[in-house]
Amino acid sequence: MTQPKLIPVAPAKACKLLNLGGTVLVSAEFEGRTDMMPASWNMPLDYDKGAVVIDSMHYTRPLMDNAKYFALGVAGEGILSELLYLGSVSKHDEPEKLEKSGMKFFKVPGYEMPLAEGCSAWVILEKLPEPEMAAKYDLFLGRVVAAWANADAWKDDGWNFEEAPVALRPTYYTQGGHFYIMGEAKNVVPTGE
Repeated sequence: MTQPKLIPVAPAKACKLLNLGGTVLVSAEFEGRTDMMPASWNMPLDYDKGAVVIDSMHYTRPLMDNAKYFALGVAGEGILSELLYLGSVSKHDEPEKLEKSGMKFFKVPGYEMPLAEGCSAWVILEKLPEPEMAAKYDLFLGRVVAAWANADAWKDDGWNFEEAPVALRPTYYTQGGHFYIMGEAKNVVPTGE
């Protein structure tokens, strides 16, 4: 496994990594079993907290139910084919789903879940004890314990997609293999008195 150039981001600032609202790759590990899947329903919950929805039919779900940690990777445009495969194939049906996806993975010390190359950011969250939220809404909440931005997309404590490779721009899934890619940047000055 290789590893992209990582810039550590303080957990208290991790909301900057997740506030783009794009598709993330969720990964979890429990008792040596791992999985990764895309999720469009995700968001920052506070400066150092995040949330993601994982339906009970997914292989990833029991891992999430039992794991202490889970990870979110902000998926870039350069890995759409692999991302779509990970979302279209269940590890219930294909035990070698991760190996067959074509995705390249790496791990960070202290955590066993795989992280995907080709992301613009990665956040590891300690799952908050809210089992009723998972049971009723399929919603998992976590407190950020570690976070990194891809050095090619992060500069001076903020996003720099204007100079980053297009392959790292966040993606937005709609349906049937149709995605939107983050577009141009625009600076605005507020009006008013």
